[in-house]
Amino acid sequence: MSETDEYVLTRARVLLPDGRLEPGSVHVRAGVIAGVLAAHGAGRDVQRIDLDGRIVAPGLIDTHVHGGLGFNVMSADGDVVRAIGRRLRAAGVTSFVATTASVPFEQILRSVRGLAALTGPTEADGADLLGIHLEGPFLSPDFRGVHRRENLIEPEPARIAELLAAAGGALRICTVAPELPHAESAVRTLTEAGVRVSVGHTAATFEQARAAVGWGARRATHLFNAMPSIHHRNPGPVPALLADEAVYLEIVADGLHVAPELIGALAAMPGVRDRLMLVSDGTDVSGLPDGEHRRWDGTEVQVSGGRAFTRAGGIAGSTSTLIDGVRVLLTAGVPLEIALTAAARNPARSLGLADRGAVAVGHRADLIVVDDDATIAHTIMHGQWERP
Repeated sequence: MSETDEYVLTRARVLLPDGRLEPGSVHVRAGVIAGVLAAHGAGRDVQRIDLDGRIVAPGLIDTHVHGGLGFNVMSADGDVVRAIGRRLRAAGVTSFVATTASVPFEQILRSVRGLAALTGPTEADGADLLGIHLEGPFLSPDFRGVHRRENLIEPEPARIAELLAAAGGALRICTVAPELPHAESAVRTLTEAGVRVSVGHTAATFEQARAAVGWGARRATHLFNAMPSIHHRNPGPVPALLADEAVYLEIVADGLHVAPELIGALAAMPGVRDRLMLVSDGTDVSGLPDGEHRRWDGTEVQVSGGRAFTRAGGIAGSTSTLIDGVRVLLTAGVPLEIALTAAARNPARSLGLADRGAVAVGHRADLIVVDDDATIAHTIMHGQWERP
């Protein structure tokens, strides 16, 4: 099918923007959703596709992707980005944000310029690149994870200006540790430029994290990971980020980064559920076999049982996909509609995207068709079909 084709998905269960699953149909015309629950306006000669009770949900949106299949987005190579996009689409992801690491600043600028030039719709067989998530170099040395200490710097105004100029509007997200010098100025400047600032890789206190939200921060980078644990007399940043309804919360739901039981508890909280966002944090080694591998930034990692670790035994990012995260939530007792919303609707809202992330009239026909166990039967992007 091409995006100019018109068809109706019938006998489906449709995940609506309010999180309900309702029986009905979805009418697609010229790559856009033309009708939901009833095929109003579809002529009798329009093709009808019987889904036999399967679920139609928005295409998944991954706002934290470093790479995959041995490739890293920071190469800013069009072939590499397309290869990563094809792998993501095969796993139900129709849009993604390319995420950087902490390397020398001039190298970051080169990557940002290159990725900015690649931002936008990709070829029909790959997920769309929405822009750039700068994860590093404005991070705490004490909570840097696998980011190299020697590449961490303070978010000085001149550095922020250079990054914004290099990105040319393609910088979507920037992770900042709010306790660093110049952090307030950086958060305010980035926010004014339309960038979503994310609190992460931080040693911040409760008060410092709350202050960052007051400056304009609206996200948390992989909540619980690379930040102090909660203590009842020294709560740290996590409770401050959980408590503020303006903050969207990244969760790496691979069964390793955060206990599934904890994610299940968060998903059961109405005030938190609508802000919970699944991210893959997928790295270069995603999709590679078990064994020793070297990442693009030079980090040596060991993939064992499909999980990536540093030589010292620390977690080295994730090898999972968003749909894997949806399945992890199912094992924790989270209803499928909530898990899918956390992988599509909530990420779209976190970035202010008004044309995707929901099965709604006028939205792009970026959709997935899934079974009750979150097995993907079809990925539809720009109205086009692809079988995994």
